[in-house]
Amino acid sequence: MMIKNEHLISRIESAIIQGLDTFEAQFAENTLSDVYLYFDEENTIMVVFDDMENRLSEVELDDFSKSFDKNREEEFISSIKVAVENVSKGGYFQRDYVYKPFSVSLVDNDFIVSEELLFIDDDTLKLNDGLLADLNKDLDSFLKKLLE
Repeated sequence: MMIKNEHLISRIESAIIQGLDTFEAQFAENTLSDVYLYFDEENTIMVVFDDMENRLSEVELDDFSKSFDKNREEEFISSIKVAVENVSKGGYFQRDYVYKPFSVSLVDNDFIVSEELLFIDDDTLKLNDGLLADLNKDLDSFLKKLLE
């Protein structure tokens, strides 16, 4: 996968990590089961919220959103998914206060989920389809080799 928006992805990752750090510092006696990401097109910021709708962090995305339109929405969501995947790979969602099942979702201004970006249960990790697209083919190939 060629990443066209490395700067955008990095900024989103930083906002998510900063949000988790803020939660840990301010609400660590609580558990966290959901993180909500909201992109405010008017003010060109992405805001990170916890499951109680507490604002944890935000990042300006004005360099990207100046040219934001419906044609770039798919590219934007793809960049968010990559950022969430990178944060997950970094182990940030394995902190003690993160309660399973855990999810990261993109929401609108009414906190209605428009896109589920990540879902983690004790035995399940669901990211975007791109990571698992060839899983059946790989498992079939492995099984065939194993049985030979």
